[in-house]
Amino acid sequence: MQPRHDYVPQKESTSVVFILTSKLIYPNMKSMVCMLLLCMAAAKVSSYHILGGFAIPSRSHNHLGKGVVDSLLKAGHQVTWITPYPFENKNKNLKLIPVATQVIGESLNMMNPEVANRGISLIKECALNVTSVTINTPAVREAIVNTKFDAVVTEWFFTDTDVGYAAVQQVPWIVLVGTVYNSILEEMVDEVRSVPTVPIFLNNATIPMNFWQRLLNTGLHSLITLYNWWDRLSATERYNAYFSPLAAARGVPLRPFSEAANDLSILLVNGHPSFAPAQPVPPNVINVAGYHIPEDTPPLPKDLQDLLDSSKHGVVYFSMGSVLKSAALPEHIRRGLIQVLGELPYTVLWKFEEEISGLPKNVHVRPWMPQPSILAHPNVKLFITHGGLLSSLESLQYGVPLLAIPMFGDQRNNAQTAYQNGYARQVVFGDDVADQLRVELKEMLNNDKYYKRAKYLSRLFRNRPVPPSKLVSHYVELAIETKGAHHLRSPSRQYAWYARWMLDQAALLLVALYLVYRLARALLSLCCGKYKQKIKTH
Repeated sequence: MQPRHDYVPQKESTSVVFILTSKLIYPNMKSMVCMLLLCMAAAKVSSYHILGGFAIPSRSHNHLGKGVVDSLLKAGHQVTWITPYPFENKNKNLKLIPVATQVIGESLNMMNPEVANRGISLIKECALNVTSVTINTPAVREAIVNTKFDAVVTEWFFTDTDVGYAAVQQVPWIVLVGTVYNSILEEMVDEVRSVPTVPIFLNNATIPMNFWQRLLNTGLHSLITLYNWWDRLSATERYNAYFSPLAAARGVPLRPFSEAANDLSILLVNGHPSFAPAQPVPPNVINVAGYHIPEDTPPLPKDLQDLLDSSKHGVVYFSMGSVLKSAALPEHIRRGLIQVLGELPYTVLWKFEEEISGLPKNVHVRPWMPQPSILAHPNVKLFITHGGLLSSLESLQYGVPLLAIPMFGDQRNNAQTAYQNGYARQVVFGDDVADQLRVELKEMLNNDKYYKRAKYLSRLFRNRPVPPSKLVSHYVELAIETKGAHHLRSPSRQYAWYARWMLDQAALLLVALYLVYRLARALLSLCCGKYKQKIKTH
């Protein structure tokens, strides 16, 4: 979505007025110094203090938070960042609040199918634990009670309880989501319109869906809606338990959870029409996919630069992301993958967390890879990935085709979407994954249609009037300066659910039809009765 061009940030207009005034009315040096101080004061007034709640203990989710924080800092604002990955901070406008990185018991091996198949229940358990651990961190509670913020930005992760931060502070609530726009998010800002046409995240169907796929879509959405309704009951209890004491300590009333959760100012979505279905959305839903990618790609380390430059046949890059560990692969699968990769005439870069002995000459492993910088290199021909959204977005940014090995969560949907868009193939993780990979590598590396399609979609993805990182800071500022961006919100949120679906009108119509039916039946009985009586009389 394009930014509102009729909106001019307050800090820019204030500074321009002061500078013009100083030149026209105060020509002497003393007056110029005074006006310069006033300009500095005005800039300080329009610099906001924003709380960023990004506590999910995942490197990929941390990248999402970092992208928002960097955008706000670049715009001149102060940020307090709740993060599980603190670092040495030299920016005076940034304050870090560390929180725990272990929130779900012992570390989980997501390469284990039994763990990966827990799916939504595992994610929900993690989400509830993240919320509990974060709000019970003393430094977080102290900041909420004793610091004045102008807005709260949180990442939505299968719970709305985090709205309590904004409710206690009585400031606009901006939500970032690490997925594309879907039916669950629609309920936060508008009536649900996509169920008949767009597969929800549990449905791997392609567009257009046939009748049975649409029926499954409706059923899954109904189940999720019922689950969310039930979850809202427990969420209300958690919300009151977590935030009532903080509101009391701050000396402010706490809004009811149902009211606070429906008061969402801006929804920042990791979507874009180049890869996600185009949907009608209210103006407060902003597509910012790719905002976490640096506008200026960092240079590669010299050894990697030399390796990629010297790879005349090309490079295949292999990474399963930050949550999935290649080192956790079963030994027989690992050996099979090494054999398949060693058969390629290409250089292979594999993000692998351990040293491996006896590797083929063309296979190079590192525990960490500068992924955007690698994908930006012109010699990279293919990206083998788990199908995480951030990896998918980075492949689009640089126009690199994907070969996906999806494991859990939204990865299957991302892989299916990329496949449908024509620049990806996918394999099913299992004992024969190496054999599948051999077949798909041959198909993709010997057929340039995938490479050409990836380059075409990359042009669509990058063809925007404003960089997505600037949209982030712009709409946060807009929410603050308009006290919630109410002019961008859908009016449907002002109606009850039955009114949005016109069920009250349908009920009235049914009642009216029933009354007409009864009246017609009564008149017919009356007429028939008189007719029969007339026949008997004669």
